[in-house]
Amino acid sequence: MRVEVEELCKKYGLPEQIASVLEKSGITTLYPPQLDAIKKGALDGKNLVLAIPTASGKTLVAEFCMVKSVLGQGGKCLYIVPLRALASEKYEEFKEKYGPLGVKVGISTGDFDAVDPRLAHYDILIATSEKVDSLLRHRAKWLADVISVVVLDEVHLIDDPGRGPTLEVLTARLRQVNPEIQTLALSATVKNAEEIAEWLGAELVKSEWRPVPLKKGVYYREKIKFDDGSKRVVKVEIKDDSRR
Repeated sequence: MRVEVEELCKKYGLPEQIASVLEKSGITTLYPPQLDAIKKGALDGKNLVLAIPTASGKTLVAEFCMVKSVLGQGGKCLYIVPLRALASEKYEEFKEKYGPLGVKVGISTGDFDAVDPRLAHYDILIATSEKVDSLLRHRAKWLADVISVVVLDEVHLIDDPGRGPTLEVLTARLRQVNPEIQTLALSATVKNAEEIAEWLGAELVKSEWRPVPLKKGVYYREKIKFDDGSKRVVKVEIKDDSRR
């Protein structure tokens, strides 16, 4: 497997250090949407909107871009999420995967409306959109000076009445203070991917491909009838709790 992974990194211009991460994850080939993203310039600094299903590999594309920037160019990256829980999840995941490579991963989701200068020392900073908005309002200089890649996870929330305006404004401001920044927008459910891609000046990677086929059906009287005509019997046991 090691040889296959090294060939994969060499073929697509990935940092050699990432081979150990791919090997540990059992990745020796890339999914079709990931290949499409690379062909459209993901690893060359192009802006991308990845509108592909869950588990189809959009986060890994963002990881490739961030790690290549950090290890290959000395860049720093900002990974923006809508929720604290997601921030914590990504922090633990990225720290475990890339910490051994010397990548400094940080997280910032605090309520304090202030700038912590220590945040500038991280290579990859995971933060909520509200925290990034606060940093921008306080004119954190390092956002304009050193951030090379920004990832907008769950970008479909840009249409959300509550969170959308903050995400839209901070994205516009980041691109204003740093026009050379690479922007990667990720979503499995975005409806207006073409519009967002045009707004970001980005290439669009849009696909319905999934690693496991998705079947839709209707359950009725212990049977599921799928849209392809196939059926499956599903026995459902109903417990009687009335005697408790």
